[in-house]
Amino acid sequence: MTRHEVLASITDVLLDDATGADLLRDTIDIYRDLLLTASGIDLGGEESIDHFDTGTGVAIGATWAALCVDDLVRTKRFVSGLHRAVQDVMARRPGPVHVFYAGTGPFATLALPLMTRFTPDQLQFTCLEITNASYSAVKRLFANLELEDYIIDVIQTDASTFRIDSALPVDIMLSETMQYCLIDEMQVPIALNLMAQLPPEVIMIPERITLMLAVLEDTRDQAVAVDLGTIFTVDRASLAAYERSPNTSDFPTTRLSVPPSHGVAYGQLAIRTAVEVYGGYGLTDYESGLTVPRIIGDYPDAEHPLESIDFTYQIDPSPLLWMDFVLPQVPVAQV
Repeated sequence: MTRHEVLASITDVLLDDATGADLLRDTIDIYRDLLLTASGIDLGGEESIDHFDTGTGVAIGATWAALCVDDLVRTKRFVSGLHRAVQDVMARRPGPVHVFYAGTGPFATLALPLMTRFTPDQLQFTCLEITNASYSAVKRLFANLELEDYIIDVIQTDASTFRIDSALPVDIMLSETMQYCLIDEMQVPIALNLMAQLPPEVIMIPERITLMLAVLEDTRDQAVAVDLGTIFTVDRASLAAYERSPNTSDFPTTRLSVPPSHGVAYGQLAIRTAVEVYGGYGLTDYESGLTVPRIIGDYPDAEHPLESIDFTYQIDPSPLLWMDFVLPQVPVAQV
């Protein structure tokens, strides 16, 4: 088969909701080999391995960005959600759908499969990438796979500060530049910057990321026993409501109560991450490296009391979820 035929067969598997785990694993192996060969990237090179400090967060090195393709369900759900979004835009108006892809990594993993489903007259991409190794690799990949007709431009830039100046209106803003709990990487600053420049009808992918406080079961699989509330949400509404004040760039603080256990043998407190990609596709607990709960401590007891936790998502100097543990007030003895 030609490379295009191989990519088309990979796309068939990724877009089939009935695809099983074994077939998905085998298909991603083939996809990874195709990407490595076409991009010509040296995953062991120092330039590829090193992360890039943007000054407001971390852009992971090309090697680590390349490994994201191996997060099987994550890759499948994002490709499927993007495909659904493109179909929805095409259904409401003629002309090419313009996807603004911020943070392609060396492979533009989420974009390539769609280039076997649509023609260049139907689908166009503008690609942003900050690291030298990923920028060079993704340009080679488009050229070697003869997919340059789908590409308006590949721009080496910081997507968290980039000013959009495109003759073709943007329909979809795609950025998958995150770790679990939205730590370190640039997902939120990128979304804040780009969505503020785009009209309200533009689709954002992922359309929602939610962090939640939960109690895990005291078992091997550590399933969620109790939800204690939403910590932070990234979606169109929260981005539009965000206001940077003269004194801080932080999002508003959320306080969540931690109720007494009343003798119930709970496991640990954890932060959950849920990702809604688009069109019903998403990621929940343990389906991806993005959605593995982050343990923050044992459930409080009489010896280690805890009343609540204050959560604040900060933008500067780097993206991070701050936690302040609020202890019960000790009554003052009457004299």
